Amino acid sequence: MLLGISTAYGFIGKPTEMGLAIVAGALGLAFSNIDRISRFKGAGFEAEMRMVHTIIDNQTEPSPEQKADAKNSQVITALENRVLKRLQKPDYTWRYAKTIAHEIKQDIATTENILKELMVKDLTKNGKGTNGEIWATTNVGKDVQGQFEKKRKQHC
Repeated sequence: MLLGISTAYGFIGKPTEMGLAIVAGALGLAFSNIDRISRFKGAGFEAEMRMVHTIIDNQTEPSPEQKADAKNSQVITALENRVLKRLQKPDYTWRYAKTIAHEIKQDIATTENILKELMVKDLTKNGKGTNGEIWATTNVGKDVQGQFEKKRKQHC
């Protein structure tokens, strides 16, 4: 269909319409398989599905399976809790390690090591931002951090 319409426009001497038909068809094909792609770039449009999934995850509560994973996960330290708490700062889905380091008053190397350790525990994930590596908490990470806070309040 994509080739037929664009070819027809080419034969009748309408190159602009032919180009638009090709772009429309390509976008249609890309979005029909949107669940299978991780990155799409073309015709001035770029989307990275991992970023979209993280934003959606950030706005939803953990599933029962994720809550069970959080309960079964390893205990986190007070410093790891502070990092997870900063990753959940309102208005931000992704954060830079440098910003978190400043907020928790730790050096960047220590903060990056904590973020990587949390990623091994499946409590954080990383991506590529404009100014380098960016970090976000997972739903399991959100729940683990919430449980840490509850236990801390119970012991006070």
